[in-house]
Amino acid sequence: MGITYSNPSVGKDDWFYRRCVGWEFKFVWWPTQCYITGRKMWLEYAYRGTSVLTGPGDSIIEHRWHHKHEHLIWKLKQ
Repeated sequence: MGITYSNPSVGKDDWFYRRCVGWEFKFVWWPTQCYITGRKMWLEYAYRGTSVLTGPGDSIIEHRWHHKHEHLIWKLKQ
């Protein structure tokens, strides 16, 4: 496939994945990057993960995008 993984520690002891609320299959309207490979995504479907970090102050909501093929491989490797 010729894809190099730029972030080999994805899902391994990362606070985002421990606190992930869920994944949605959404259409990417604005240019963004796949968190796993760094591939540019635009005008296609991809998975968006949502994580909420709560604390004494305001809650922090973070989103990370995975390309649809890379998300499937990532889920199978877990």
